[in-house]
Amino acid sequence: MREIKTWLGCTALILVLACKTEKKADTSASEEPQKSDPIILSPEEKQGMELLENCLKAHGGMDIWKSFVGLEYNLNDNGKQVYQLTHLKDRRAYLKSKKYEVGFDGKVAWAVPNANEVSGKSAAFYYNLDFYFIGVPFLLKDPGVNISYAGKTKIDDRTFESLKVTFGSEVGLTPEDVYYLYINPETYLMEILTYSISYFDKENSVVSSAKVYSDYKKVQGLMMPHKMENFEWNDGAMGKSKNHLRIFSDIQFLKEISNEEVFEVPQDAVIERLEV
Repeated sequence: MREIKTWLGCTALILVLACKTEKKADTSASEEPQKSDPIILSPEEKQGMELLENCLKAHGGMDIWKSFVGLEYNLNDNGKQVYQLTHLKDRRAYLKSKKYEVGFDGKVAWAVPNANEVSGKSAAFYYNLDFYFIGVPFLLKDPGVNISYAGKTKIDDRTFESLKVTFGSEVGLTPEDVYYLYINPETYLMEILTYSISYFDKENSVVSSAKVYSDYKKVQGLMMPHKMENFEWNDGAMGKSKNHLRIFSDIQFLKEISNEEVFEVPQDAVIERLEV
C-alpha cells in the first residue's frame, strides 16, 4: 500500500464527514448545559431557505432521501463507463471502471492501481465528484451549508429563481467554493448549477463553469437527472459547451448495502490521507 499525503486541511463539502473533528462532551455535573443563541436569518437567507424547501419538495423531499442507505448508478463519462456506489449515511464510496477502482473508507481516499486515469489525477478529488452533483439539492441540507436567495435571473431568455450556496470554514476541503442553483419557477426543479473549483487553487473562487441538468426521471419517488452537460460561464452568461457530457443510467437507491467490504482499502492501493 502506497500513501500520498494531501495537506489540504479540514476544508470540502464533499468530505464533510471525513474532516469533522469530534467535540468531547462535558460530563461535569456541576455545570448547567449552555444554551445556544437563536439563529437570526437575514431576509435573503429566509427567502433562500423557502426556495430550497420548494425545490426539495419538487425533487421528492428529504424524507424519502433519508429513508435510503445507499445510491448506485452507472455513469457514461464522455464514453468512459464507471460504476459508482455511495453510502448516503457516512459517504463512503466505491467506483469501478475497466482501468481503475477508487474508493473512500471514511478516512482515506484510495485508488487501484493509481489515480492517473481519474479527474484531477486525485482519488480524494474524484471519489465523490459525480455523487455530489447528482445529489444536489438534497446535499444542501448538510451541516455547514449556507443558503441565500440570489434573485430572479435571466439565462438565454429564460427566467430562473436562483440560490447562492457557500460553505462554513469547517466544511470539507474547499470552503472557498461558491455555487449558484438556477431553479425553474414553475416546476421548482433545478436546471442549472454554476460553480467555482478551488480544490487545486485556493485563490480561485471565480464561478466559471455551468452544469445543465436534464432528462429528469422519477426513481423510487425522487426526481433524478440522467444527463448533465458542462458549459463555460462568463459574467453571468452561458458560454459554449465544453463537450463534457455525463449520462447516468441504472440509478437505484438502496435500503441496505449488501457488501460494505468494497469500501475498504485494498492491499495494493495508493492512498491519499487528508491531514487536518
